[in-house]
Amino acid sequence: MLLLYKRLRSVKKKMDVKVKFRNFEEFDQYMDSLGLFHMDMGLGRMEEFVRRWGGKNIFPVIHVVGTNGKGSTSAYLTAIAEQYGLKVGTYVSPHFVSPRERITVNSSMLSEEEWCLTANQVMEIAPDVGLTYFELLTCIALAAFKNNAVDLAVMEAGLGGRYDATNTIDPDLTVFTPIGLDHENILGATISLIAADKADAMRAGGNAVTSVQDEEAMRVLESRAAELGCRFAKSGEMDCVDGLAPSLAGLHQKQNAHLAACAWQLFCEMKGLDFVPEKVRSGVREGFIPGRLQIIRHDDRTFILDGAHNAHAFAALAAELQSRGARPDVIIFSCMKDKKLDEVRATLRSLSDGRLIACGLPEHERAYPYDSLAAFLGEGVLAAADLDQAMSMLGGGDKTVLVCGSLYLLASFYTRFPEYLHK
Repeated sequence: MLLLYKRLRSVKKKMDVKVKFRNFEEFDQYMDSLGLFHMDMGLGRMEEFVRRWGGKNIFPVIHVVGTNGKGSTSAYLTAIAEQYGLKVGTYVSPHFVSPRERITVNSSMLSEEEWCLTANQVMEIAPDVGLTYFELLTCIALAAFKNNAVDLAVMEAGLGGRYDATNTIDPDLTVFTPIGLDHENILGATISLIAADKADAMRAGGNAVTSVQDEEAMRVLESRAAELGCRFAKSGEMDCVDGLAPSLAGLHQKQNAHLAACAWQLFCEMKGLDFVPEKVRSGVREGFIPGRLQIIRHDDRTFILDGAHNAHAFAALAAELQSRGARPDVIIFSCMKDKKLDEVRATLRSLSDGRLIACGLPEHERAYPYDSLAAFLGEGVLAAADLDQAMSMLGGGDKTVLVCGSLYLLASFYTRFPEYLHK
């Protein structure tokens, strides 16, 4: 830690960093002013930052792209690399309680002091390029990883691939998790269009590996890889490690863990590292990210927290609950207005014989209005303005509660119970 702060002071002195943010609260307020959901498609601002910052290829990068399973796969890759004794920078999204959750070094958040210093550093490098919310966080991640001299950066794409801020850095390996319908209003209305956007995260002459995909998505990925001359591997055809026992619950997590193991095998081949199956198994056992079929026992209730928010994720959630013989007594559900609810409504209602509560998210203007949501979901669905009201509606017989549909709903839960953000 002492060496880190000496390095940071050296960076500050060398750059004569101006102080825009005197403390983390000021930084947080500035981020709010940018707008969490504001997007301005294009890579020009990020490319300008990277040019001023010092270019690419400062540290190896594994880029994780897809629709479902990105966070889990990133967590497994991070834990595996840590088993090798590497210093690993990890960038994921979204956060639940604080943006500090998005950037970690060896699975530890940066201090508020380091956040402010690094944010000021970024603003000094590029004060006039108009970085958006996600772009600024991506720049802070890159600067923090350079300041901490990481051996590897695991970077999860935010939305899509073609114009995602993380697509500015040329990765050593691109990892594709399952691609499905999501954010259709931005990425396209079909699997093929969405896959084409994400496929542009590949690089000419680069390396990529994919999880099992829908046939349409796989054809698009294969075609783009061939156009770019990118080495393209399929985890479904690889048998690199047996006996994987992922820490995260769900049959789909075995697929995510296998993808991470295959990606790591390819990365080891590229970097001349020994591939040690036991270290991979240990990493998969240790990897953790909250809100992915997380089972919590609080007081006399069991809460099942899952960020399922599209048809593919709900199918995985339904399969896991069925395999466990689990029937929640009540479901608390919310989502954003851009979600195609007709694709998940039947699955959602099939998960429980008990009550369904449509929950509002008053902090988010993009949230589906809870009264309209209740009406759309059908007869007998209750409406709650927020999570506190939904929780107050639970009865003594509601022993198992499924909280799902939006990571922002889970954020409300973790704000109330922050101890469950950690393993």
